[in-house]
Amino acid sequence: MKRTSMEQLEQWHVQGQYQKIVEAIEAIDPAERGYELTGQLARAYNNLGQYERALTLLLATKNEGQADPNWHFRVGYAYYYSNQRAKAAAYFAHVLDLQPDDADAREYLVLCQLDTNQKPIQTIANKTIGKHSFDQHANRRHRLPPIRYPAPDLAAVRTHIEQYFGPITKVIPSPSARDLHVDLCLCAPTPERDYWQITTLGMGACPMNLPPEQLHRSPERLELTITLPRDWNVDSMDEIWFWPQRWLWILSRLPFQDNGWLGFGHSLATDGYEPFAANTQQSGLLLLGPQDAPTGATVCTLADGQKVGFLQLIPLYREEMEFKLAHGVHALVERMADVDHVFCPYRLNTCAPDIERPRNPYLLS
Repeated sequence: MKRTSMEQLEQWHVQGQYQKIVEAIEAIDPAERGYELTGQLARAYNNLGQYERALTLLLATKNEGQADPNWHFRVGYAYYYSNQRAKAAAYFAHVLDLQPDDADAREYLVLCQLDTNQKPIQTIANKTIGKHSFDQHANRRHRLPPIRYPAPDLAAVRTHIEQYFGPITKVIPSPSARDLHVDLCLCAPTPERDYWQITTLGMGACPMNLPPEQLHRSPERLELTITLPRDWNVDSMDEIWFWPQRWLWILSRLPFQDNGWLGFGHSLATDGYEPFAANTQQSGLLLLGPQDAPTGATVCTLADGQKVGFLQLIPLYREEMEFKLAHGVHALVERMADVDHVFCPYRLNTCAPDIERPRNPYLLS
């Protein structure tokens, strides 16, 4: 195929005319297509949602594609949208081995990890909500732009985080730009606040659907935060370190995807109370106001007067979840009065029988 024809293929790709690409390349004898045209054909089939055809073509050129990041990306893409996320993750990881700065591959790798490790969650009433994909509408040909704060509101919320939780030392970008854009802001340990604090930035861009009785009690917009020990490996994607970030992203999209809401005192748990990770038996989360923070940390007021609330995730054991569901949030908070708000994978279970409860420096309130 002549160079001008290759340029035409690329133009059709940019215009979204994938079927024209298929027809043009399929008209060529397979023995004469070569590696590059086969890859172009597979890309077109991927974009048409015909992932099995794309995989057949790509896997037939496996030997030629081993050193090509585009080949690995296309295979990963086909597996991803075929709901084979574990397989997809391996190919996106290989893209990053070959091309470490590939932002698209990094985004898809995070999405794979979120989805393959994700567990169903339950509401305060133990009603199963079910699994939530970070790419729920991934097969749409035309996607709406992601929901974001307007620039002045984004600046106001970021300023609020730095004022009440500390300087933002790192921002982890949203793993998906397909619905609600939620970054994670990391505030590193300081002598005054000797722990990591990770806070969502973007969840509040989408108002929650509050029930009528809550309209004047709870803010329609919300951001979430969690505190972690100073030696927590915030850069690792191993699940024993990554699960707090994953759950911040899961919960940040929950009201958006379910047309519902989250508020003070709500609690959520994994299905069957399966532990968050291999290094802890905790499996639930309680939403309280920001802990160990100056007065005013709970609410950020935007320029137009709208309020963005801030709530902190407190990990719980199963027995603590069950106690809360039976006796209410205030009874549980009183029982946990000596518990450190900074997550500890192996802390004592306050609702297990016959335990001693040592005093800790950071108290729930």
